[in-house]
Amino acid sequence: MPFSFDPAPARLDDVLDPAWLTGVLSTRWPDAVVRDVTVIETLVTQATKVRLALDVAGGGDDVPTQICIKGILTMTQVPSTASVVETRFYRDCAAHQPVRVPHCIYAALNAPGDNGVIVMRDEIAAGGTFLSALVPFTPDEARQTLEQLAQFHAAGWHDRPLFDQPWVPRFLDQIGAAPIMPLDRLQALLDGPKATRLPPAIKDAARLQRGVTALAAQIRERPACLVHGDAHAGNIYRCAEGFGLVDWQILQKGEWAQDIAYHLAAVLSPVDRRAHERALLDHYRDRLAALGGPRLDAEEAWRRYRAAMLYGYFLWAITQRVDPAITEVFTHRLGTAVDDLDSFAAVAD
Repeated sequence: MPFSFDPAPARLDDVLDPAWLTGVLSTRWPDAVVRDVTVIETLVTQATKVRLALDVAGGGDDVPTQICIKGILTMTQVPSTASVVETRFYRDCAAHQPVRVPHCIYAALNAPGDNGVIVMRDEIAAGGTFLSALVPFTPDEARQTLEQLAQFHAAGWHDRPLFDQPWVPRFLDQIGAAPIMPLDRLQALLDGPKATRLPPAIKDAARLQRGVTALAAQIRERPACLVHGDAHAGNIYRCAEGFGLVDWQILQKGEWAQDIAYHLAAVLSPVDRRAHERALLDHYRDRLAALGGPRLDAEEAWRRYRAAMLYGYFLWAITQRVDPAITEVFTHRLGTAVDDLDSFAAVAD
């Protein structure tokens, strides 16, 4: 059924309009009318996230009044493939996969299909909390989040129906083949404050780009699954039911190790990671097999884990529009893991 309103505006003022919000709610609550809107919080990074309280007439007891909207909604942001991918995840996949994610009320693309808007339940208003690099995370908690990733990988293994999403990209292939930024710019970032605690050999931009390209070539030849792609601490939330994952902008077809290496190095301190990563990797292997995925060989899984650490480190090496304190922690944790695990050698094997 065609929309009677703009399904995915590109201006923040438009999605704050009670008339637009009434149109959104009408797709599921035909009698609901939004009378007033209060902005609770606005966060602008690569996308805009705005938390709202709605004054709603009609619609019944289950009509949402505390929501979060995410999209490309300011003049400083440009429509991106990442926004489209995340919108399609919530529209086409979220209800058919096992990972805990925010309840999606509405997800739609504009007519050209190059911009999307997502409306979700406000998890903070519902009592949830979002984590960050600055929030301590324990190995026992990592076991719980690995359970979520194992569920997603098993359900999205290459021979499962969930994997058959032609719009999901091979993101690592893309960044391996065409550098996201010039090497001189990447080197300048690695020479800056974010990587001051890392040794010089880990801060070599040309070496890092070669490593990512080699990793992409290795993964291209290996069994694929759906990969969250950005499972750092800031994309994890805790609610009454347990841990969940947000920010599906770089959902991709790739290798399980991309998520697991990135996740463990990003959420744990280097001390905890060194002490527990082997056991946590074994826990993931056990859960993946129990949930219907393959039984991964222990030593081969360790080799893949070591190599894949370059992926998460590269993502934080190129990151610019995040709180510098958070960027420094993640870059240090992931770069330290690359050094500890000799990840450059692992992709050269």
